[in-house]
Amino acid sequence: MTVVMRALLLLLMTIVPAVVSAESLDDYYLSRLAPAERSAARALTGIVVGQPVAAERCQTGVRHGARLDWDKLQPATQKILAKELSRPVLQGERICTPVGGHFNIHYATSGSDAPDLSDSKNNNGVPDWVETVAGVFEYVYQVEVNKMGYKAPPVLGYDVYLRDLVPRGAYGVTADDGIPAFPGTSAASYIEVDRAFSNPIFTQNGRYSKEQMLQITAAHEFHHAIQFGYNYYFDFWYAEVTATWIEDEIYDSVNQLYGYLRSYVPLASTIALNAPLGGNSEYGRWIFNRYLTETHGSRTVVRSIWEEVGKLPAPGDGSDIPVLPVIQGVLQNNLGNNFFGFARKILVGDWAATRLADIPLIPNVASAGSFTVNGSVTAQAPPEVASTPFTFAFYQYTPSSNNDQALVIDLPNLSSNLAVSAFKRDQLGWHEEYPYNSISGNVTVPSFTPGSTVYLLICNNGGDRRNPTAVAPLFSADASLVSDGTGLDANTLEIPSPTIPVQTEAAKSGGGGGCFIATAAYGSYLHPRVAELRDFRDRYLLTNVPGRLFVSLYYWLSPPVAEVIGKHEWMRVAARGLLLPVILAVEHPVAVLVVLLLSGGGVVYRLTRRRGVIRIGQV
Repeated sequence: MTVVMRALLLLLMTIVPAVVSAESLDDYYLSRLAPAERSAARALTGIVVGQPVAAERCQTGVRHGARLDWDKLQPATQKILAKELSRPVLQGERICTPVGGHFNIHYATSGSDAPDLSDSKNNNGVPDWVETVAGVFEYVYQVEVNKMGYKAPPVLGYDVYLRDLVPRGAYGVTADDGIPAFPGTSAASYIEVDRAFSNPIFTQNGRYSKEQMLQITAAHEFHHAIQFGYNYYFDFWYAEVTATWIEDEIYDSVNQLYGYLRSYVPLASTIALNAPLGGNSEYGRWIFNRYLTETHGSRTVVRSIWEEVGKLPAPGDGSDIPVLPVIQGVLQNNLGNNFFGFARKILVGDWAATRLADIPLIPNVASAGSFTVNGSVTAQAPPEVASTPFTFAFYQYTPSSNNDQALVIDLPNLSSNLAVSAFKRDQLGWHEEYPYNSISGNVTVPSFTPGSTVYLLICNNGGDRRNPTAVAPLFSADASLVSDGTGLDANTLEIPSPTIPVQTEAAKSGGGGGCFIATAAYGSYLHPRVAELRDFRDRYLLTNVPGRLFVSLYYWLSPPVAEVIGKHEWMRVAARGLLLPVILAVEHPVAVLVVLLLSGGGVVYRLTRRRGVIRIGQV
């Protein structure tokens, strides 16, 4: 067998798993919502689906996506998912209604869904763990509805089901009872949570207790129930931002949500604030709500956003309502300034004094680049960065010589989408902000001496003109929250009603998405293959000038092509086939490199041998 043939065989052996993993939209939803059914259907492939290593924070977005994508699924898939999207049927079902009567806790007395049925505490016929679940949910209701002022879900006696969610690898899910009849917007729902939370995928191998995981899951999922009550058609990235944020507002000591920051904060130069779901960044973006509450002195700023969402009509095409314009209206058209302030706080870390113990848990943003200034007062300007709205990046400047001259960073022809400032830090700490001078086209930092570092913040604030006085100053005293005695505010805000554009499917794939052809090929921007391509774009293309030029050209050419592909099933299948080499390169870069090297070496060998034979013949 020649080298080239062996290389081709290796390529085929590598492609076959990629072909198998090139799932359709049907396969995606089956794998997420009915893993047992999907595993049985694919048993002949030899793929074994084992227990997940870590649980997914929430599957509400996946179920919501399945509802919206229902007409795109095959009848056989719809038949399987119809069972999964309906209310569960438990073996030997019993119901516990706790004091307060806000919830009905459904639990099985036999089968895989049955929780620990021991009743040793009070021998009242209700398992101790079920009573714990009931007490936690009642407490969450008291805080979120009675203290924080959110509107209760439109259900009397809200249903919570204890399920074995280990096979699905999820802490919990809030399931709607169906899309509201147009033009209605408020939706009833129910919650499923794991029956025990004792599996290592929930406790993270003992780092957290099962009680703690129950607490934050109840806080998270019940807020999704509140959100469905306001408006079924919310933009899901902000739904997860708020549901994750509220975990810490109710159970501050758990702090599991800080782990999700690693999926957003170090990548904030490539992941937009309003990016769609993917890579857990939607859970990491909860920190933006922390900024809003501290800067505006009240947690009601977040509640006001949901109240405004609740006033909006159902979109005629059934798509989700983009929340970013709602936030813009609530912040009185100062979203850009607030986002710059958010990026600034991530850099400096001057969070409120009440959260000082948590500040070390917030990861640093990875520097987009470092420059050493060699005796010149004018420093090198960074390359183009933060090309996506609502992203930001930092650059570091350090002096190489012992001088006390000013540092000048020239930024001519600065895009109107970008807001820029410099911050200096030395052994004494942070110094004041040095803003961009639009007249001179530069940033000037006085007294740039050894031992100090200048951080240049470049923030794409969506084109909003920056007003440094529009948000709280950087080095002001901590904004105090007006308290009602529980640490939860009792203030209200008078909010103007924004005008919200209807979001189309094409728009839904942008805003930090933008993989138009892949979205059309796989049927949804939620598909894991689309998420892989987005992640590759964010990590490897948007971080350099040639990559950004390629992405810009792709965004210009691909939307009309994607629109045509999305209308024809055979084109979608063909597009998935054409995307396989790209996915192969993303998933198996080492294997592809080896194949290319072997193929190239084989070609060179054959050419060299052929030339040698020709020379011998000539002699």
